[in-house]
Amino acid sequence: MDLQVEWVSCDLCGAETWEVLFIGSDRRYKLPGEFGVTRCRCCGHLQTNPRPTSKSMQAFYPKTYGSHSPNSSPIRRTKRDLHLMKLGRKSPLAGKALSTVATWRFRRIVPKWLENEKGLFLEIGCGTGWLCALAQEMGWQAVGLDISLNACLVARQTWDIPVLCSDSLSLPFKSNTFRLVVLRHVLEHLPSPRQALSEVYRVLKEGGWVALEVPNAGSLGRWVYGPLWDNWDLPRHLHHFTPTTLRRLMEQVGFQESRIQSAHYEPFTLTTRWLPRKNLFTRFIRLLLGLPSWLFLPFLVANQQGEILRAWGLKEG
Repeated sequence: MDLQVEWVSCDLCGAETWEVLFIGSDRRYKLPGEFGVTRCRCCGHLQTNPRPTSKSMQAFYPKTYGSHSPNSSPIRRTKRDLHLMKLGRKSPLAGKALSTVATWRFRRIVPKWLENEKGLFLEIGCGTGWLCALAQEMGWQAVGLDISLNACLVARQTWDIPVLCSDSLSLPFKSNTFRLVVLRHVLEHLPSPRQALSEVYRVLKEGGWVALEVPNAGSLGRWVYGPLWDNWDLPRHLHHFTPTTLRRLMEQVGFQESRIQSAHYEPFTLTTRWLPRKNLFTRFIRLLLGLPSWLFLPFLVANQQGEILRAWGLKEG
């Protein structure tokens, strides 16, 4: 493997003075290389430095990364949810309960207050398109975009929705087009989140919203596990956002009325993902180690220390 790395300036403020927090490696696929997590001395933003060059980065996304199979669990769950939505419309008595269950995954990123004026919906990094399928069923005109050709093909064939194969740094859309743009676990992978969000701002209509979901580098899990925190995911995650730096980025691009929430996502991610499930004993240990996270859930959410950050920003007219 011909690995080439680079040092880059802070994407938020452009400074080139860093504090190295730790040096890590690819724990998911055990690919060679050492990469640092640095904190900008000027604004506090966390980045991966040094990081692979764009050419070398391709090797860290093997074919096994993500699930683009037509039988993957997100697709199965979405087909179930779509079925429940249709049943809910036919059953006046159970309709509300069925609708609540069926739309739960959609409502996490698209709350009801965003639906005053439905219109064109764009998901960047749509993968197999399950969120676009739910959006379409909810009355939006959904469009997907993903850099993976295989994911785009699966999304089109499964849901019959328009999906484009492109990166997110130069969106192939006219300005002032979309009512809502969603990026779920995409921003942290991009070389320049600021450039990507500027493009999102451009294609949004006045009065349109962006919805974001990223790992929370200010989470309790990060402080408990330090360099072993799973959501560093070096070197694929190039940027590591806290509530403060995510809000600053959104405001720099021009978004107003920024709303940021933290959410619990897998109890102390490291223990749930990396401990094996081979026997009853290790499953019990996984459960035992995960329990404190569930008990602390109200505290974590109130203090924006959950594992995931969800954010919304308005493009004012």
